Amino acid sequence: MAGEDEKEKFTQTYAALGIGLVCILIGVPLWWKTTEIYRVQLPYADIHRLAETKIQYSVEIEVISFNSKLTKSLPDIAKSLQTSLTREKRSSVQPVYQVRVRDANNKETSLWKKSKTLDDLDEAFWELTKLRHSKYTILFLPESSNLRARPQYVGRFGNVIVTVSKEGITDMLQQLVPTIQEVLVREGAVEKSLDAAQGLRTQKPDKESMRWFRSNPGYDVTFTLVNPQPDVLDVQWNIQAGIEGYLKPFLDKLANFSDISVASQVLHYVGLVASPKKDSSEKFHFYTEQDLPRMINPLEAKLGSHASNNPTLNFVVYVPGKASSPVYIRDQNGERVASNSFLSPRWGGILIYNAEARSKAAGPTTVDIDIKHIMEVFLTQMRLLLNIHVQTPNQQVSFAELGKEAITEWELSGWLRCRCVENLATAKASLQSLAQLLDQIVNIVINDDIGREVEDAVRSIEHSEELLAGGHLHDAFIESRNAIVASEKAFFDQSLLELLYFPEDQKFAIYIPLFLPISIPVLTSIVQAVKWLKQHRREKLKSQ
Repeated sequence: MAGEDEKEKFTQTYAALGIGLVCILIGVPLWWKTTEIYRVQLPYADIHRLAETKIQYSVEIEVISFNSKLTKSLPDIAKSLQTSLTREKRSSVQPVYQVRVRDANNKETSLWKKSKTLDDLDEAFWELTKLRHSKYTILFLPESSNLRARPQYVGRFGNVIVTVSKEGITDMLQQLVPTIQEVLVREGAVEKSLDAAQGLRTQKPDKESMRWFRSNPGYDVTFTLVNPQPDVLDVQWNIQAGIEGYLKPFLDKLANFSDISVASQVLHYVGLVASPKKDSSEKFHFYTEQDLPRMINPLEAKLGSHASNNPTLNFVVYVPGKASSPVYIRDQNGERVASNSFLSPRWGGILIYNAEARSKAAGPTTVDIDIKHIMEVFLTQMRLLLNIHVQTPNQQVSFAELGKEAITEWELSGWLRCRCVENLATAKASLQSLAQLLDQIVNIVINDDIGREVEDAVRSIEHSEELLAGGHLHDAFIESRNAIVASEKAFFDQSLLELLYFPEDQKFAIYIPLFLPISIPVLTSIVQAVKWLKQHRREKLKSQ
C-alpha cells in the first residue's frame, strides 16, 4: 500500500508540475501574444526630420531691357538686384531668388514696338513665354518710348513694366525690390501663413492673418437675401445671373486648386436684432462700427446649418424695411462707408441694400437688386477671406484692372505660394502631434490604414518641398494638398479612439478576477509539488 501511495503521490506531483509548466511556457506567451496591441511601425525619424527642415521656394526674376543705354550696366544691375533680394531669414521658410538680366532680342523688341498700351505689352509677353507661376518678368522701357510706366506698372499676367533712365537706375532698383518681395512674391504673407499653421503666438496677430480662412481643400459659399417685410417689399434678385456672370469666372480660375460650391437662399420675416440709430436730421438711420458685431450671431442662427466639413463663406444682402430705410454704415470717423457693407473675419460679409422702390398698382412694392453692385462687393470680400492679394496702388506701384476673372495670374501665383507653405506646415504639425501622441500613449492601436496615410503624407510633403524648391508651384501645391488630406485622415482616424486600450491600472481590475481563481490553485499545487519532491529526496538520502 505504501508503494501505491507513493506512486500516486508522484503522479499528482508530476501532474501539478506539468500543468504549471504548460501554463507558464505555453499559456502565458499565448495570452501575451493574443492580447498585445498592434502598432504598425511609423517613420518617426522622417517626421522629425521634416519638422526641422526649412521650407524653400524658388523665384525666377528675368529683367529684359529695351534701353540700349543700360547694356553695359546690366551685370551690375543683376548683381545689385540679387544682393538686395537675397537675405537669410530666421523663419522656417526661405525664398531663393534667381535673377537674370539681359537685353531684349529682336522678337521681343518687335512686340514692344507693336504694343499700343501697357496692357498689350503685358499680354504679348505672356503669350510669348507662358510664364510659370514662380517666374516674373520685369521690362525696362526707355524714356523715349511711347509707353510710359511711371510709377511701376504691374500687369495682369505678372509682368512689371518700368520706364527707366540710366541716371535713375539706382533709385528705381530700390523701389523695385519691395514690389517683388511684397507685391508679387508676398514674402510677408507667406511667413504669416506659416506662423498661423504652426500655431505660433510669439507675434502679435495682425488683421490679415485673423481675417482669412485657413487653407482647406474646399469651401462652401452661401448667398442670402434677407427681406424683413415681404408683405410690403417684393424684392427681386437674379442671383443665378450674378453667379454665372461675375462669380463663375473667378471660381473657374481656382477650380484646379480648390473645390468651391455655391448656394443661395431667401429669408423672409427676418431682421437684424440691433436696431439702427436715427440721424439728427431724421432723414436716415445708421449703424456704427460698435453695432456691427451684434448683427452676426442672431442672423447666423437663421441662415441654417451646413452638412459639410468645408468652411462656409456667408454673404448676406439685407434690405431694410420701409420704416427704417435708408440705413447706412458709419466708420470710426463718422463717415459713410462707400460700399455700405462690412466684413466679418472668417465668416463672410453683410451688405445693406437701400433701393428705390418701383411702385405697383396694387400689392407689395417691387425692389430690384442691382446684382452687379452686390457681386462686386462680395467678390472683394471673398478675395480678402481667401487670402488673395489686396491691390493697393501707391506712388511707387500701379496695377492693371482685374478683368472678369477677378484674379490676376500673379495674384494666383502668390495665393498658391501662401497656401502651399501653409499646407506643408499644417501637415507637418499634424504628423508631429500624432507621433508625439502615439509615443506617449503606448496603448493606442496603430493599424495599417493609419500607417499608409502617414507614409503617404510624408512622401507628399517631401515631393511638394522638392517641387517648391524647383519652382514648380502648381504641382507643389497639389502635393501639399494631398499631404494635408493624408495627415488629417491619419490624425482623426476613428480607430485611434475605438481601439484605445484601458490604462495599466485598469488592466489589473480586468485581469485579476479572470486569472486569480486559476492562478492560485496552479501556483499552490506547484509549490506543494516542489516541497514534496524535496522532502522525498531528503528521505531517500537518509535511507541510503
